Amino acid sequence: MAIRKAASTFFVSFATLHDRISGKISIDCCTVGRDPLLSMEEEKGLVSHIDAMANFGYGYTRAEVTTLATDLAIHLGKKSHDDKPLSLQWFYSFMKRWPDLRVKKPRSLELQRAKATSEETVTRYFDELGHIMNKYNLKNSPHRIYNVDEKGLVENHSPPSVISSSQSTPVAVVSPRSSTTTVIGCGSASGQCIPPYFVFKGQRMRDELMTGCTPGSTGTVSDSGWSNSEIFQQYLQDHFLKHAVAASADYPLLVLYDGHKSHVSLPLINWARDNHIILFVLPAHTSHVLQPMDVGCFGPFAKIYNNLRHKHMRDHASSSVDKHSVCELGCRAYNLALTPANLQSSFRKCGIYPFDKSATATINFAQSTVFKSPVSDSRMSPNEVSGINKQGSRSRDETTAEEFFKDKENVLSKKSVPTKKRKVLSAVVGGKAITEDSVLEKIISHKSDKPAPKKRVGISKTKTSAKKSARKSTDVTNSQKPSTSGVTSRVYHDDSDSSLDNDINKEKLENW
Repeated sequence: MAIRKAASTFFVSFATLHDRISGKISIDCCTVGRDPLLSMEEEKGLVSHIDAMANFGYGYTRAEVTTLATDLAIHLGKKSHDDKPLSLQWFYSFMKRWPDLRVKKPRSLELQRAKATSEETVTRYFDELGHIMNKYNLKNSPHRIYNVDEKGLVENHSPPSVISSSQSTPVAVVSPRSSTTTVIGCGSASGQCIPPYFVFKGQRMRDELMTGCTPGSTGTVSDSGWSNSEIFQQYLQDHFLKHAVAASADYPLLVLYDGHKSHVSLPLINWARDNHIILFVLPAHTSHVLQPMDVGCFGPFAKIYNNLRHKHMRDHASSSVDKHSVCELGCRAYNLALTPANLQSSFRKCGIYPFDKSATATINFAQSTVFKSPVSDSRMSPNEVSGINKQGSRSRDETTAEEFFKDKENVLSKKSVPTKKRKVLSAVVGGKAITEDSVLEKIISHKSDKPAPKKRVGISKTKTSAKKSARKSTDVTNSQKPSTSGVTSRVYHDDSDSSLDNDINKEKLENW
């Protein structure tokens, strides 16, 4: 069809169609104006590199993407070092040309979690979990599968964005920083929610601490406000068994939780075996992808609890959130977050019920590969694939672009100095049912092989004793001084006898 006839038939400007066919404007160009600095293939390689680095956990900001594109243009000879760098205007046009890209706030991932969440570890976990569920006939019994986790609560909150005048910066009144209160939460794969269990900081449990709690909630105290081995075992014995379904030899209960040291003890394992409870410890540092409470329940719980604290401060302007109101606010947030729908969705997303090994497909293992094999050598970039021509060789421009991105990704293959592996308990219990005979034997062997702590002897002991004696003498001297706010305490030493020391100190205190 002639150009003029095609233009009139499809209602396209003759000049536009003519410029595209004649090659004056690239066919790939979809915007009005001059062509972009980088071609579509070069921008495609840039997009692939940006997406890959974001998956590895080292994404680029707006300014870094602009700098990266400038360096690429200089590398390809399309800009010189003396030219002005690309601006944010180029960046926003680039984002319009590639609508699949978005500017997002990444969630933080600790280095240990990035290392531990490998495909091999998760696959072994699902194999062991599937074996246990088949052995005890749990795949069709969601009411017998539970997950226990802990969450720390504080009184001060993070204020949300508020409406105020544009001429001033608003101020949000918050509660002062205080001690941490731990809430132990639990839910089943069927959607049953066990009432919360609170651990307050203190020496004696008082009824005032449980003011406003929901029916079935209870609590205790500890020196730090955190749970420990005794409190965790007490929770399972007195609170969990009271609200969970009955367990028997034919129908045991499966309890999954993380491998904190307070969750693994021989008395707890023996008690669980006697009460037909299977304790399954998740692999170390993988709870953010494998623990249902972390995946789908405690996130909403934290947001709701923060909003309730903000509302409490607004409704009670003359008072703050204290330890006597933590229980009431925590119970309300707990019941709103741990709903049957949220619990069922959390277990389903973690692949526990219905049991589904393919849940690993939704987990990003790219971060763990950075610490194992060179990433840049094991993957072929889009530029490398598209740069191969019909004769099996690469063109000059595409080769230089490929090398540019390869150099940028080589930073992921630089390995740190290897450290000596320690014999830790998490390596023994991670991803296993610790109530099984084989695992229990390994735990006992690990605890028996653990060396006793070394005692300090010789010079260190002498120095420690001397420091204690000096500290005691200092305390005695300081106890004779008046407690004056804003005055620095001073200690005077002399080689004479004690009576003379006291006289000198009294005289100096009077002069003070």
